[in-house]
Amino acid sequence: MAKRHTNRVGDFESLFLRLEELVLANSGEDEFDEIFKLLIAKLWDEWNPNPGRFSIQKTPDETRRQITALLREATDAWPGILEGTPVSRLTPAHLEVCVQAMQPHTIGTSGLEVMDTFFEFLVSTTAKGSKGQYFTPRHVVEFCVRVLRPSVSDVVLDPACGSSGFLTNTLGYLRRKGELTDQLTAEYCAGNLWGFDIDARAIKVAKALMILAGGDGSNILRLNSLLKPNAGDLFAGPSLTIEDVVRSRRRNHKGFDLIMTNPPFAGEVRENELLSQYTLAKARDKIERDILFLERCVELLRPGGRLAIVLPHNKFGVESLEYVRDWLLKKAHVLAVVGLGRHTFLPHTHQKTSILFAIKHQADERIDYTRPIFFAISERDGKNSKGQPIIREGAPTGGSAWDRWDHDLADILHGYEDYQRGSGEEAWRTSQ
Repeated sequence: MAKRHTNRVGDFESLFLRLEELVLANSGEDEFDEIFKLLIAKLWDEWNPNPGRFSIQKTPDETRRQITALLREATDAWPGILEGTPVSRLTPAHLEVCVQAMQPHTIGTSGLEVMDTFFEFLVSTTAKGSKGQYFTPRHVVEFCVRVLRPSVSDVVLDPACGSSGFLTNTLGYLRRKGELTDQLTAEYCAGNLWGFDIDARAIKVAKALMILAGGDGSNILRLNSLLKPNAGDLFAGPSLTIEDVVRSRRRNHKGFDLIMTNPPFAGEVRENELLSQYTLAKARDKIERDILFLERCVELLRPGGRLAIVLPHNKFGVESLEYVRDWLLKKAHVLAVVGLGRHTFLPHTHQKTSILFAIKHQADERIDYTRPIFFAISERDGKNSKGQPIIREGAPTGGSAWDRWDHDLADILHGYEDYQRGSGEEAWRTSQ
């Protein structure tokens, strides 16, 4: 007989494992969708002035009516988070058991952590691995944000946004700097933060995270980011592109100021109609998806725009991909390459990765191949061989992964900042 998971108050991993177990036990429903609905109902209840409605009532039918009311109110307040009729598909008795499991937990005070945990544990490892989609550890996300230093004037994009970690971390960074007040957050999100992903479940979580971060999810949309305007009827009919969406909402859009992303590692693109749109795919009958994402990101940047992209390590050294690196150097100045540890993406993959930081060349800029590039390798990646976080000694309780995990990215950041000042790169960047 399988061991029953213990639901420990405050331990969100144990909560979701237990909920998954309960939903799968007899319902036959999709565990992701049903647990996601419960999360939204719980969050909405906690955000109300008089919380406490997310609870067991006198009968299972009354409990079901209470949860349905919460879901409808949340759908009205947070458009786009739930699709279709906002009602749980679980039976009243089954729903009551799940509500009882979730009721003791407080989610609203640590909502970003909860939704991250949800995305990590309920999007199955098999599904993520087959698509090459892996959760980006939040200390890696924060490192990228701190290196590129977004401002309130930057228009920011993640074309493979997953659970929107880069976007929500950008909000946190601007708040810590005092550049973004709570009152201005929604306005900033509506005009400056953009996230796209082809995975419907990721978009649901991303929208919820943006709302929890104080913004809205109106610019978090599902589409294939690799599609370009005028790419033809590749998918049997007109398909929205990033340009279509952004230009419908931003007048005179000339490109993004900042792109941060961790595109899918795995998978090859073979559709000739799509390959023909990419310089790096010309005369090839297939190409790895992340190479197309690299070209797409550079294309979507404005001249002088900044890029941080996580790529498999082979993109930086394999001889057969030298043509990709040559193309990149003609399009952008590579600021830095930071190698990440092999444990970084565990428990999902041992894939070794690096982060590429670059600035797109100006239209009339003379290409200088002698400009220096900062290189570093992380030797403490904050995780053990099982993919579990290693907590730094003396770390604050309840802090962010950046503050709590035992990693050396803060040291690398300081080294990069010293390098910028010493090389004159800082002055050059500021002038762009």
